[in-house]
Order: sequence, then C-alpha cells, then structure tokens
Amino acid sequence: MSATSWDEIVREYRPILLIRPNVLVFYPSVGDSSTEKQVLSDSKTFFVNAVAHELFSPLSAVMGLLELVKEGDRVQENLAKMERHLNRMQRILEQLILLSKIEQENYQPFVRKIVLEQVLREVIHEYEQRIAQKRISLLLEKTNVMIEADEEALKIVLRNLISNAVKYANEASRVEIKRRGDLLLVRDEGLGIPEQELKNVTARFYRAKNVRSISGSGLGLAIVKHILRRLNITWAIHSKLNVGTTVFLELTGVDG
Repeated sequence: MSATSWDEIVREYRPILLIRPNVLVFYPSVGDSSTEKQVLSDSKTFFVNAVAHELFSPLSAVMGLLELVKEGDRVQENLAKMERHLNRMQRILEQLILLSKIEQENYQPFVRKIVLEQVLREVIHEYEQRIAQKRISLLLEKTNVMIEADEEALKIVLRNLISNAVKYANEASRVEIKRRGDLLLVRDEGLGIPEQELKNVTARFYRAKNVRSISGSGLGLAIVKHILRRLNITWAIHSKLNVGTTVFLELTGVDG
C-alpha cells in the first residue's frame, strides 16, 4: 500500500498506532507522532512464555472438567466444554508451530491466491457461539475478492483480530469486517483502548487497564506483530475509549 494511502488513514483515524515491518509510529489525537524501532523478540523466550501463558488456562479447565465427568456430574455438558477447550489448545499449538517456522532462516511463506471471504467465514465459524451469546451483529462487506497470502499465517492473524473484536465488543453491538481498497478493517463497538496506552498494546503480555478484569494473556497482538513483521506487512490500530477499536490490515494482490 502506498505511503499516501496510509497518510489518509492516519489523518482520518487519529489516535492510531501504525505498525510497519521495522518501526512503530504512534499518532496521538493532538500533537506530534513518536517513533519506536521494532525489535524481534528472542524466539526461545517468546515461545516458552507463550506456551506457558496460553496453554495453562484451557489445560487447567480440562483437568477440572475431567474430574467432574469422572464423578458423573453433567457428563454431556462437561464433555462439550472440554471439547471447546481442547479446540482452543489446538489453535494455540498451530499458532506456536507457525511462530517456530517463521523464525527459521530459510523460512519462505507459502503465498498463493485465496478467496478472502472464504477464509474469513472459516475463522468466524470458530467464534459463532461467543457471537451468539453476546448477541453481536457481525457484518462482512466487500470481502468476496481474491488476494495473495499465506493462508496459514493469515488465519492465525485473523483469529487474533476477530477474537479480540468479539471479546471486547459490547453486548448487542456490531462487529464489522470490511475491505477498503487494499485494506481489511476489523471494527468493534466496545471498550476501546485509552489513548495513552494505545502505543503499548502490541507489547508481549501488555493489557490496557480497562480490560484487565476480562480473561486474556496479552499475547494476541504481540503474535500478530511478530507474524506480520516476518511477512513484511504493515497494519494499524485505531481506538477510542468506550467507543471501540478498528484494526487495519494491508492486503496484497487484491483482485475482484
């Protein structure tokens, strides 16, 4: 995407954190921008911390539910809960395997033509129950196009972005996923991020003060940043407290 196009997004959506492959630029509502060089995390430390934090919660839940099943307590209900936790663990492991792959010196992404909307619907399907529970209206717009992407990496990025949108959206609100030219926008109507904390949200384990009562590890956006840097993709996060958050993701090879 051209620098001019990103300039237009920045003018329209301040405050915004623009995350380029080698630098993060924070544009506050008013005043000058600040720049911070991107540094890739040490992979071994990153993976160990990610495994410990991401797997601990669902693993503990499965162990507790297993004890209830052994006692014959609401067996079918608890087996269904166990299945959900195990599916979450599978997604976490897929994510960590990809992170391991992209750290290899000879890593080459498997880029091919894919249908963006098909990938989006597959990811959204994983969160249908949560969407229904919160009575969220989810809108897909202008996404039925071909793009060039590594499907495995794209799915992991989208899982993190859509999961966050659903998690932090208000009850009975809207989540919009739409294409604007060569950008994909994921927008929620929800808690938002305090402006002074926006520039920190992609740091490992960082969670804004207003969401610390909601379960989460603080690793999702850090993993997205890690993957997109290796793929040389620019993205951005705009957010306003008690209004919501919009994430902009650069698309390549858009056709349609």
